[in-house]
Amino acid sequence: MTARKSLAMLAAALGLSFSVVGGVFADPLPETQAAFDRGVAAYRSGNAEGAVDEWKEAAEGGHTGAAWLLGNLYDKGAGGVAQSDAKAYEYYLQAARGGQPEAAVRLGVIYLNGNEAIGLKRNYAQALKSFEAASLAPRADAQYYLGIMHRNGWGTAVDRTESLRWLILAAKKRYAPAFTELGRIYIEGEGVEKDRVEGWSYFLLANRFGTPEQSAEADALKDKYKGWMKRGETEKARDMADAWVSAHGGA
Repeated sequence: MTARKSLAMLAAALGLSFSVVGGVFADPLPETQAAFDRGVAAYRSGNAEGAVDEWKEAAEGGHTGAAWLLGNLYDKGAGGVAQSDAKAYEYYLQAARGGQPEAAVRLGVIYLNGNEAIGLKRNYAQALKSFEAASLAPRADAQYYLGIMHRNGWGTAVDRTESLRWLILAAKKRYAPAFTELGRIYIEGEGVEKDRVEGWSYFLLANRFGTPEQSAEADALKDKYKGWMKRGETEKARDMADAWVSAHGGA
């Protein structure tokens, strides 16, 4: 089993997520990997505190995976550590600099929203940079955020064509928020020819592929726009959504 797959399994055991694809980070030094492995052994023996101490040592030595894991732990207050936005940011930053793409997305979201609790102001330029780095993985969530950034002119000039390109790339990976945004764009005719059927089909695809929370966001827009739909259009949209799925690998 590779070190990355081992880390993914450990993260899953802690209720966290870890991407084993798309990462470009270098293999750790033997001594930092040894510290990380001691942490794994400590965690498996029930010594969460000792595990965190070992992972901190590994992160200090430049272990990107350890930094990513610690960022998640502090973000969620899991694994026996107290929740800390400041420490989560610190470790996400290290992991992102080490090439961990999901950390770059987390970092981008922090920059996008800012965090007054840790004295971090909203920084669209840094958010854009983080999402661009993660999009090379390529991560669908990073591509979605780039679509949003270009559409709103956050950290860059407004460019609806570039926005649409990123959103379509994210949607092809079945990322539900991208479908929801595409649905809004086509129903509103925002920079594209207005198409209620296509827009509604994207909402249906968001329902199909999204988490319950993501599906609820699509449902909220369906409630908003249902009065815009003419007789028979929702049925046509369902057929269009089915055709999209068939053309992109099936269910």
